[in-house]
Amino acid sequence: MKRWSYLLLLVVFAFSISMNAQETKDEKVLARNIKDFEGAVYELENNYAGFTTKTGTPTKLKKYLKLKDRLHKEVLKGREGAEVVGELYGWFGDNHLRTALSEHHKYRKTRKKNVSSSEGMDDYSPEAIAKKVDKETFLIRFPSCEGDPSLEWVNESIKAYQASQCKHLIIDIRGNGGGQDTYYEPFLKLLYDREYMSKGVEIRNSEDNVNYLRAQVERLPWLQEVIKKAEKSDETFVPLVEDYIIKYDTIYSYPIRASIIIDSNVASSGEQMILDIKGCSSRTKIYGKGNTMGCLDYSNTRRSDMKGCKITTWIPMTRSMRLPHNGIDETGIAPDVRILLPLPKTLTDNIDKWVLWVAEDMKKN
Repeated sequence: MKRWSYLLLLVVFAFSISMNAQETKDEKVLARNIKDFEGAVYELENNYAGFTTKTGTPTKLKKYLKLKDRLHKEVLKGREGAEVVGELYGWFGDNHLRTALSEHHKYRKTRKKNVSSSEGMDDYSPEAIAKKVDKETFLIRFPSCEGDPSLEWVNESIKAYQASQCKHLIIDIRGNGGGQDTYYEPFLKLLYDREYMSKGVEIRNSEDNVNYLRAQVERLPWLQEVIKKAEKSDETFVPLVEDYIIKYDTIYSYPIRASIIIDSNVASSGEQMILDIKGCSSRTKIYGKGNTMGCLDYSNTRRSDMKGCKITTWIPMTRSMRLPHNGIDETGIAPDVRILLPLPKTLTDNIDKWVLWVAEDMKKN
């Protein structure tokens, strides 16, 4: 009898240890999820450049607070912090405000109207090319502003176009999700024929954002002046880049006509490229089946890792001085000419049906 009592005590003791271990594990998971949620809320309310606009009316603020309260309760009931962060950020409808988790795409808002994607295509992997389409038309496919293709390649492609003596130029930027404006500037010089005021951006004046600028000063010394302005200002935003005039000394006679081909994957610096070229070049038209993504009003993202599950997030620090009246994120940029064709089956280094259609349309006009 004593032996059975002893064994029973061992079982009870082991069960107690197991339960305590489970409780400890659950408490740790809950603590991580709470940290993720609180960190995401902190970044939004203190650093995100779009927060004041997107919650700027009583109705919008009420909706945000209601969402935040619901998500907080769901975290306390055991919902994963990663899921909560995805839904919270997705509510703002800003493609620059995001996490690095691919499963969070389901929370990002997409526009159904006038959007052409790559769905149904056999191969959508646009590559940088520079070649003749026909004796009158030259094609430069420029799928990224991130440095691949390089600035050297961009300049060489323009030289190749000039050597071709083609009257018409097509710049195909399908798939160009952005990067740095520097990579498209040579195209501005080539197509420029009138002055244009390009709108600048202002940064949300928060401690975290300004500290980020301080870390970049060695690489970008001009930021020191921005930091000084921020330190002296009590305003919510201070200028990061002022409005500037696009103006060059030379107006090239060729191309006589130019076009830019777009799709719904064009975003960020790809969209800024369109705005700048449309502004400074009267001979350039935009062609596409649908609008661009709409990912430019809030930009210059700063990485922030949540302290719970180490979720990587990206927080837009700046907003365009085009706002509040001339934003593009809600609609994307519409083409001047709608391409009346289905999506091509392949977009790689080929001259596809869209390019041929645009080349023929340019000759008509």
